[in-house]
Amino acid sequence: MMVVSDQLIGAAIAQSRELLLLLDPKSLNFVYSNSAAETALGYADGEICELSPHDLFPEFSVPELTAILDNLSSSDHKSMTMNTVLVSKLAGMRDYSLQLQCVEIDQKDMILVSGHDVTERMAETDQMHEMLAEAQMDSMLDPATGLLQRVYFLPYMHGVMSKALETKKPFGLMLLDLENMADINEKYGQPAGERVLLHIGQIVKRVVEMPEYAARFSGKKLCLLLPLATKGSVQELVSHLMRAIARLSYPEWPELKVKARMGIYFGNPEVDPEVLLERVGTEYRDRRLQGDEVLTLLNPKLDT
Repeated sequence: MMVVSDQLIGAAIAQSRELLLLLDPKSLNFVYSNSAAETALGYADGEICELSPHDLFPEFSVPELTAILDNLSSSDHKSMTMNTVLVSKLAGMRDYSLQLQCVEIDQKDMILVSGHDVTERMAETDQMHEMLAEAQMDSMLDPATGLLQRVYFLPYMHGVMSKALETKKPFGLMLLDLENMADINEKYGQPAGERVLLHIGQIVKRVVEMPEYAARFSGKKLCLLLPLATKGSVQELVSHLMRAIARLSYPEWPELKVKARMGIYFGNPEVDPEVLLERVGTEYRDRRLQGDEVLTLLNPKLDT
C-alpha cells in the first residue's frame, strides 16, 4: 500500500478542481470533502461529512459498499474506477466517474475518492445510442407503410408461435389484402397509392399489440400477428379495421376508396414461420379465386 504524507494529501485536496472525498472504511464515514465536491453537489461546508455513504451514493447499500471496499483493500493495485450516480442538492442525481484509491494517513487506512461529473457525456452517449437504434429500426421498416419488412418480421412471428406451442393456445394470423391498389395507382397516380399505403400502415400499427407484430407481406398485402386471438376478438378487429379503412378520404381524389379483404388463420403449428406464411398466402389466393368473401378463414395443409 502506498504511503502518502498528510501535507501531500492536503495540498492535492485543496488544489484539485475535481471532487475529492476521504472515506474511513471502518466507520464508513466521510472525514473530508473538498470545496469542489461541495460546490458541484450543492452542499454547505462540511455537510457531506455528516452524510452516510448511501445518502451520497444511492446505488450502494452499506453491505454492498463494505464488500467493494473489502475487495479494494485485498486487490494488488489498491484502486478501482466506477461509474455511479451521486445525489446533488442542486440537480438531483448526477452521473460521476470515480476512482477509489487506498491511501495511508497518520498510519490509518483511508479511501480517497476522486472523480468528475460525466452527466452530459452520458446523456450524449444515450442520445447517440437512441439515434443508432432509430436508424437501425428505420432500416428494418418498409418505407411505404412504416411496417416491418417481412424478413425482420419473422423472428417476432417465431416468438409468438413458440409461445403458442408452450401454452397450447392458438394465435391468429391475418392477411390484410388491399385489393385495388393497382387500380388506385393507375387511376389516381403513384402519389395517391403512396398516401394510401402510409395511412393503412398507420391504422394497422394502432390495432396490433406491438408495432413489430405487423409487416408488409407483399406488394398489396399486409400481415398482422394476433397472439391469444379468439374468434370474437378477431371479429371485433375486422370490424374496426373495415370502419377505419372505409373512413379514409382524400379531397384531391374524392372518389378514391380502398377495397380491403382479409384472410384469417388460427393455430399453433410446429413449423417454420416462413413456411406458414407461404402456405397461408397460397391458400388465401386459391380461396379468393373461388369466392368473393370479405373475410376468409384459412386452414392450410402443413407438414408436421
